[in-house]
Parts: sequence; structure tokens; C-alpha cells
Amino acid sequence: MSASGASRPRISVVISIVALLVAGCAFSSTGGGGGPRPAGEKIWTTRVDWPFSLTVAGRDAVVTASRNRVVDLDTTDGRERWHADVGHVTHYAPALGAGIVLVSADDRFVAFDRRTGARRWEAPVGELAGGAVIARAGADAVAVVTTERGVVAALDGATGRARWSVQLPGDLYAAPAADAASRTAAVVWHGDEDRLRVFDLATGAMRWEVAVDPGTTAPVVQQAAVVVGEGKGNFAARVVARGLTTGAERWSVPAPASFESGVVPGTAGGDVAVSDHFGTVTLVEGSTGRLRWQTPVREAVLDARVLVTAKTIILATYGRRVVVLDRVTGRVVRRVDPAGFPVGIGVSGGRMIFAVRLAHPDRVEADRLGCEATAGVPSGAAAARACGGDR
Repeated sequence: MSASGASRPRISVVISIVALLVAGCAFSSTGGGGGPRPAGEKIWTTRVDWPFSLTVAGRDAVVTASRNRVVDLDTTDGRERWHADVGHVTHYAPALGAGIVLVSADDRFVAFDRRTGARRWEAPVGELAGGAVIARAGADAVAVVTTERGVVAALDGATGRARWSVQLPGDLYAAPAADAASRTAAVVWHGDEDRLRVFDLATGAMRWEVAVDPGTTAPVVQQAAVVVGEGKGNFAARVVARGLTTGAERWSVPAPASFESGVVPGTAGGDVAVSDHFGTVTLVEGSTGRLRWQTPVREAVLDARVLVTAKTIILATYGRRVVVLDRVTGRVVRRVDPAGFPVGIGVSGGRMIFAVRLAHPDRVEADRLGCEATAGVPSGAAAARACGGDR
């Protein structure tokens, strides 16, 4: 796969999407002033040359970029905290947790100290590295990593030593998911028969597996269930939850179209949000499977991590926009045109943070988030409190 992420065949999907669309770190500038800012106001912007991916967690906005660089920015003001050089970073988003930043690079994974950027360890995987997630198996931190040719492995978070490794038929393009409470990892394989498999995080023993449809998202774990969007490619699709212990289906909600492996569903507060590849966003109550709403944003969605915040649902589209929806009503409350291609989105401290390439300049930017989802809130002090942002 090239670093741009154009790896898997999508010809028929792209043709349909075109028809749909026709139809329908050099400097940092920081916003100042006190009090609440209106939604959409730019707080800071930091130039980063040709960003590949972005992950936001707390005060860390970690972006991978060309010139083989990993950069950690402070989410409050956009200033660089540290940077490190690593050859051939991929488009897969960095994983943050257990005091490390884990980056996918060519045929290996490289871990950096989250506070200082010092290199902690490097783990070769023998082929093109894919996605990763960091979780805990008891008291120990474990990094679940994948390769595009079907390997999933668990690496010790402190040393990078392999605890277990499994290779199964098929390709791995979707990011893995992990759950510390149940000590499980969920992975989707694509191939002659697409499969969702759940492993014991500590030992690598397979707990269960099930066939899934070819148009399937990455998995997400919530409320002791693994949730994916899956479709047959002919407008027969659904969002489905299966119990982590046995794989038994808990609930299923119809969706209007199939999904892409580059889409990662979002979850927060018991809800799960996912977008099909034609841009219909579905929000489901995770415990019951009750459909809260479905909203067509009328833009294709191929590679996007769907964010669920206290007030909003946020995602990037193939049409080069960032779309914000009201979490309660599903109404589209904002479309951001960043004048470039968004390659990652995160939220921290009431700020929506995204990286943009093919822009002038390429950059990471933080905009104010929160006020757009407060319909009916009166002006004055109540509005100021409401605009405190999603935290």
C-alpha cells in the first residue's frame, strides 16, 4: 500500500460515488482573548508538510507526515511538543496509550515516549504494517497490531516483545479494536470469505469467529459487544452488534448502503455512530439497538473515524469536507471546507482538530466546537456555559 492509503479495489464504489457527487511544523498561530468563542472560530493552525494521519488524545495531537516525521502538538495552542524521524510512515493512524505513541512504518511498528518523543522500541513484522490499538490485559499494556497480509499480533507495551501472533487467510485493512474489561481484541479479515474474529487479548486464543458481508467497517467495542456496519454491496446492509463472549447477535439495524473497511464507527455514552459509503450516518442506542436517527450527509465516506462527542457526531467525507451533526436530532449543523483533503479528526477541550493536505498550506488546525449543537439555549450566561465545548 502506498502512504496515501489508496490500497484496495474500489472501482465500482468510486463510480457510484462520482455519480452521487454529481447529483447532489514551520509556524503556529494561536487564537487569543477570553470568554467563549463562537463555533467554527479558528483557535490555532500549525503548518505540517503533507500530513498522512492524525490521532488526538487529551493534550496530544499526533500527526504523521512526509519527510518521515512524527509530530506531537499541544491541543491547547498548536505548539510542537516534540518530533521524531521514522522512515516510511504509513497512512494508518498512530495509537496512543500506556505512555507511548505507536506508529505504523513500512514493515515495523515504532513506539515513542508520549511525553518526550524518545524512541522506546521497534518491532519488525516482516511485511507491510497496518493498524494498531493499545489496551490492557490485566496490569500489562498490550499493543494489538496488524499487517495487511493477515497477521494480527500482541506486543508488550513496555518492550515491544511479541506475546502472540496469528496469521489467517485474507487481508487486514480495517483497524483492530480491543477491550480491557473483557480482555479481547476484534479484527475483520477481507478475502474469499470475510470474517470477524475475536481473540483473547492475553493468550491469542480465538474466542469466536463469524462470517460477515464484504462491505464491512472496522469493529468497535462497546457495552460488552462488538459492533460493525456490514453490507452485501447491493443496498442490503445493517449495523449489527454481537456479544463479546459468544458472538451471539444482540441486535441489528437496517442501513441504506454498504460500508468501507476504512470507516471506524464511533461510540460514546452508550451510543454507536457509523456512516455507509454514500454518507448516511446512523446513530444507534448500543444497549438496545434502538435506532435514534439516520441522516444522509450526501457526501461519500470511504476512510473516516466517526467521532461521537457529548453534543455532536463528526466525520470527514471523500468530498473534502468535515461534517458536524447534532447528536440529539441528527441535523447537519456545520460543513467545514478546509480547502484541502482532511486526513484525520479529533476533539479535545472543546476544540475540533483536523489535519489537511493538498492545501495552501498543509496544516493541522483547531476550531472551536460546541455552540452549533445548542439549539434552544438562550443567549447570555446560559449560552456561554453551553458553548464550553465537548469534553
